[in-house]
Amino acid sequence: MTSNLDPDARSSYRLITLAARLIQRRQDDALAPLGLTRAAVIALEGLMGGPLNQEQLADAIRVQSQTLGRVLTRLEATGLITRVRQASDRRQLKVELTDAGEAAVEAARKAEVNAYPDDPDIAWNVLREELTKFVRAVPPGRDTGVVPFAPPEHRAGHGHRPQAGRAGGARSWDQPRQN
Repeated sequence: MTSNLDPDARSSYRLITLAARLIQRRQDDALAPLGLTRAAVIALEGLMGGPLNQEQLADAIRVQSQTLGRVLTRLEATGLITRVRQASDRRQLKVELTDAGEAAVEAARKAEVNAYPDDPDIAWNVLREELTKFVRAVPPGRDTGVVPFAPPEHRAGHGHRPQAGRAGGARSWDQPRQN
């Protein structure tokens, strides 16, 4: 498979993932005293617009329904959501925030504020617009050949490939590609 990506796309992708990891660690630290995880907050925020069934919520927040089910089980046990069988289709569960769930979202939002850099030189609107374009460019369908969070050698259709180190001419994330 060939790629038509700009030569700088790989280093940009690495910057995106590095920034995400840094923020996620700080979010984890901010949410821990509330007894919440990022996954839980994402699920709760997905329900702020009103009740959804599990499949709709999974699609809205771009996760697999099975993974979401485990998160919802924990949220239900702590009283932050309710799940009720739909009368029209007994296989479907309506997932809805409780008052405690809404309060948890607000508390999480306040706690997460300190996870983000407070730098006046960051053009937040531009960053948000560019990241929105990036997210929208990724198709919402799931590639069944990709196992989430698995290193490339563990994904379907990929053989074992040794990881290259920084020696031997390998570039770090912030070095431009040489043509």
